[in-house]
Amino acid sequence: MSDAIVVTGIRADGRHGLPGERDVAQPFIADVELRYGLRAAAAADRIDETIDYGTITCEVRDVIESRSFELIEALAEAIAERLSAFGADSIRVRVSKPRAAEALGVDEVSVVIER
Repeated sequence: MSDAIVVTGIRADGRHGLPGERDVAQPFIADVELRYGLRAAAAADRIDETIDYGTITCEVRDVIESRSFELIEALAEAIAERLSAFGADSIRVRVSKPRAAEALGVDEVSVVIER
């Protein structure tokens, strides 16, 4: 199946990282892709036939803002677990940590997981 709902650039502040990094919330950016059959939604043209991207965005932000992890790998896994409730065939999550990239003098530091 090649259908997918994709939401990129979900920004939220969270307390993730090594000791000291979690003292103050810092920005994180998540991109998610949920593989899901969209044919029925397209035919019916009804929101209840699909996965609402607004709800996806709220769920991702909630995980970033309400939980705390040492590794962004664990944060990405928690996001994937939360989104699995929507019944997608597969989920791809990318989480980037802008402050870490800035500290290293690189464009981006991120992880990608697929479940």
